[in-house]
Amino acid sequence: METAPLVPNVRVLVAGATDGAHPAAQPPAVPEGFPADIVRACTGAEPVVTAPGEDPLGSARALLAEPDTSAVLLLTRQGSPEVPTQPGIVVGGLERCCAPDGADHLIVLLLSAQHPPRARLLVVVGARGGLGASTFLLHLARACHARGSGVAMVDADPAGGLGLLMGDGVLPGLRWADLPDDEPAFRPEKLTTALPTWLGMPVLTGDGRGGPYEPQQLRPVLDALRAEHDLVLLDLPRGWPVPQGATVLLVSGLDLRSAVAAEALAARFQAAMSREAAPAGTGARPGLYTVVRKLGEDVSPDELALMTRTEILAVLPHERTVAQRIARGDDPTRGRGTLRAQARAVAERLLGDVEAPEGASW
Repeated sequence: METAPLVPNVRVLVAGATDGAHPAAQPPAVPEGFPADIVRACTGAEPVVTAPGEDPLGSARALLAEPDTSAVLLLTRQGSPEVPTQPGIVVGGLERCCAPDGADHLIVLLLSAQHPPRARLLVVVGARGGLGASTFLLHLARACHARGSGVAMVDADPAGGLGLLMGDGVLPGLRWADLPDDEPAFRPEKLTTALPTWLGMPVLTGDGRGGPYEPQQLRPVLDALRAEHDLVLLDLPRGWPVPQGATVLLVSGLDLRSAVAAEALAARFQAAMSREAAPAGTGARPGLYTVVRKLGEDVSPDELALMTRTEILAVLPHERTVAQRIARGDDPTRGRGTLRAQARAVAERLLGDVEAPEGASW
């Protein structure tokens, strides 16, 4: 009795040699050491190899247009031009698949192609430190979870600050240091179940061993979690690029230092967003909003909106009780303060398509 293919709707495209290694009279062949038998067993089809001079991305799009094909795994050669992100096309390294452990690596890539990201991605970034961006992210995650959304959180802070804020409510699981640095893809269900949870939401954060050290580590984690959830919240360091298609919440105070930093960050984010298109099929509504913390009096919220050219989504108070909970190591989202109410309003606005009040002034 034959076993059904693991990923029957995925096709594998191998970028052929570009240096004339294969004579034109001979059909392109898979490189030596490539696990073509794994491709046949997992997909039920032979891998396709591009001819010399053929555009791999164009060939991948053609394969994707074929009936019964939901995704294409494009394996590019080392040193070839970077392939931009495309809906339905997953890019991997050909040489990595030809390594001794290449078969396992190839299976992970195929599974990643079979389970594309579907969740919205919300990025929270502070204009500077000390503004409570991570605390707001936890309140927002709790508010979105209470609305019935499947929520996951990712902390990209190398110091793992999000984990420290959660107090004793985090169940054990894998941290950043437990994940392989060069893994291009994770099995969505395996990663989700291996992570610690906070109030029923999986979270990936760092610990004393550190967190992620480069932005490239985020993509396979985000792809896996977005395949299993409705919403993924990312706590992003200020200097890192925003993942494609994300909605960004920029947290700023009203002091001059925060305002100037927010203005610079907003300009950088807006420039990047103008060059990118949101991935199709994820329900993403990319955009940039500002969340104001009532710290400082150098500028008003309306002046900050003009500086950043963004909409003010919420004005958060400074609550002494939240700061006291953080100092004690308690859950900062407990209680019924104004911060929690504002987080619920932001969740309703972002997830419920509620328009901002006309002529709103902060």
